Amino acid sequence: MTGTVPRSDPAEDTTEDTAEDTTEDTVGGLLAARARTLPGKTALVFDDGELTYGELDRVVSEVARGLLALGAGRGDSVGILLPNRAEYLLTWFGAARAGLVEVPVNTAYKGRFLDHALRGTDVRILVTEAALLGLVADLPELPGTLTTVVLLDDAVPGRTLPGVRVLTWRELLAAGDPARALPQVGAADPVAIMLTSGTTGRSKGVVYPNRMQVVAARECAAQMGTTADERLYTCLPLFHGAAQVNITLHGLQAGATVVLGRRFSAGRFWDELRAHRVTQFNALGSILPVLLSRPPADSDRDHQVKRVFAAPAPPQVLRPFEERFGVHVVEGYGLTEIKNVLYNPLAARKIGSIGLPTESSIMEIHDESGLPTAPGQAGEIVYRPRLPHIMFSGYHRDPESTLATMRDLWWHTGDLGYTDEDGYFYFIDRKKDALRRRGENISSHEVESVLLAYPGVIAAAAVATPSELGEDEVLAVLQLDSGRQVDFAELFAHCDRSMPHFMVPRYYRVVDRLPVTPTGKVRKADLRGQGRGEAWDAQAAGLTPARHV
Repeated sequence: MTGTVPRSDPAEDTTEDTAEDTTEDTVGGLLAARARTLPGKTALVFDDGELTYGELDRVVSEVARGLLALGAGRGDSVGILLPNRAEYLLTWFGAARAGLVEVPVNTAYKGRFLDHALRGTDVRILVTEAALLGLVADLPELPGTLTTVVLLDDAVPGRTLPGVRVLTWRELLAAGDPARALPQVGAADPVAIMLTSGTTGRSKGVVYPNRMQVVAARECAAQMGTTADERLYTCLPLFHGAAQVNITLHGLQAGATVVLGRRFSAGRFWDELRAHRVTQFNALGSILPVLLSRPPADSDRDHQVKRVFAAPAPPQVLRPFEERFGVHVVEGYGLTEIKNVLYNPLAARKIGSIGLPTESSIMEIHDESGLPTAPGQAGEIVYRPRLPHIMFSGYHRDPESTLATMRDLWWHTGDLGYTDEDGYFYFIDRKKDALRRRGENISSHEVESVLLAYPGVIAAAAVATPSELGEDEVLAVLQLDSGRQVDFAELFAHCDRSMPHFMVPRYYRVVDRLPVTPTGKVRKADLRGQGRGEAWDAQAAGLTPARHV
């Protein structure tokens, strides 16, 4: 922190600023409710400080009024391009209270990925820091909707953005009029636009209504058995729903304390949890296998952690992790468009299952004709909500894609699974060509577009291949122009310059011709079945993708 989060005497905390928040079915209203009942309790712990619920509520109203004073109007998008910092949450909650729409932007985005994230969601105000401002300034052309950039730094750097005003976080807080009434916000009003992985094309903006985030947090708290005296930790990036909803808003729902870590470090992980008396954390991707891979220590059970939500957590990871560290691992299933809809229950769980539907979720497995399957029979996982406004409202400015996901009054996940005789769900595989690496969803389409931009590559396919840590690595399979050779180190550098670090393929293999269907589509199942073979390994060559934070 840079000392830019105002503090107050807890005795002076008031909830008068939040009179507009009248329902716990909105993000702003949920915070206001907790501030009324728990004003002096610690809500958030971060690098160099903490905020009580009363303090958090007060500063959020200041941020809300500041954003409105900068010219943002109801429903406008506020982009957040930040690593894990308290101001991230203040901006998200402040935008929600002002009737604005948060757009979480991955800090690994650059070039056309960053341009699409900002332009495709109509970002009007962008909150970032000087260390990341260069990524925005390097864009060939700034999005036409972008009017203001707010920097957390106390001083604005000399680099300018044509036609865009740049001011500091302090100036944002000072801009609002304390007497200004904040708007009424309803459960159906949009609160966020989350970007998908773009599995079949460019990433789409998933519009979240307020109630969707609140119900997701409520169900997570219920499924995890969370009480108000717990301390929930995340080091996952806040631009992901896993950190935003499954920990931060989940903690708010329970009236618990949220501990925000900067980033995952296997060497410091348990020490950090011990220091903050953490009782729950969440994990994605390779976090559990990485922690298991470290040498056993006498301190492995010297902590207060009771439960961890992890996806994936296959039995060969879950069982040894629980035995070694003495925690209960909860698995579940969800998608950006529908939130977490399945949890393996704390009692009567079945290891290997992704669980049972939440209270608000109707789930089935359908065959290709759209009929429910029998237990044990594979099919597509489909979903219906039991309440209004608890799934996405649609893809931003893309009604055709929205309608394409709905058939026979069911939302189709594109994932294969089955149920058992007791109604527990099991995940088989993705129907789509998505990959998942280190907790990040990756669009094979976008990886392939970068590969095809390299001289001599005439066809390309990006497929998943197992890593040593039990999750996906990215394998690039290439078809070259006749007589061409490829310098793999140069190709790796090209990918590193052109896409986020988590998307850069680790393995590269050249084939004479990619296998295709009669309609010309690449048969990726064939490529996955062939494995890596004699593929060139960037990691073995000592190369790793560059990170920006």
